[in-house]
Amino acid sequence: MLLPGGTELLTEVLIRKLKGAERRVAFAASQSSGVIASELTEALREIKAVIDTVQPEDSSTDKTDAVLFVDDEEIIRKIGTLILEKQGYSVLTACDGIEAIEVYQQSSYSIRCVVLDLVMPRMDGMQTLRHFRRSSPELGIILTTGYGEEEIRKRFGGLKLQGLLRKPFSAGSLLKMVSETIENSRGEG
Repeated sequence: MLLPGGTELLTEVLIRKLKGAERRVAFAASQSSGVIASELTEALREIKAVIDTVQPEDSSTDKTDAVLFVDDEEIIRKIGTLILEKQGYSVLTACDGIEAIEVYQQSSYSIRCVVLDLVMPRMDGMQTLRHFRRSSPELGIILTTGYGEEEIRKRFGGLKLQGLLRKPFSAGSLLKMVSETIENSRGEG
């Protein structure tokens, strides 16, 4: 399903909350010492990285490029959506393979790339990938997983993948891989 409007407001609220957390963690770090200060300083770096990731900026991506983001964890879908929409992509989401197939059938004309989690309930990423390979062999698919790349390629190397992202992945690596996948799909289509 397409995320409802108001993503800009959600981003603004998220940034405000993160900046409040950033100030609290910075204060706690200044009042602490040793291991606690070190952990708080690391948390502060992570908060700043998230703020930098979701901070609105100008986008130059073609708005007709849609990405189907499939993950059973809602927070990952929301963060993935924020990152991709910030760059101008239209984003559709699904919580498992069954929903992903339904969404794709309704919007296949605009979906250029699928970001697909490997481990999900009902229908996992490999079953979903096999379905897409049979029905839409040209579709760009990026698999996301906590497993190692070598293990995935060994077990599923026969299936055409445009990319593999190891979790946790950065906004930059997600955007780079999605951009490359969409460019490749334009060259093939």
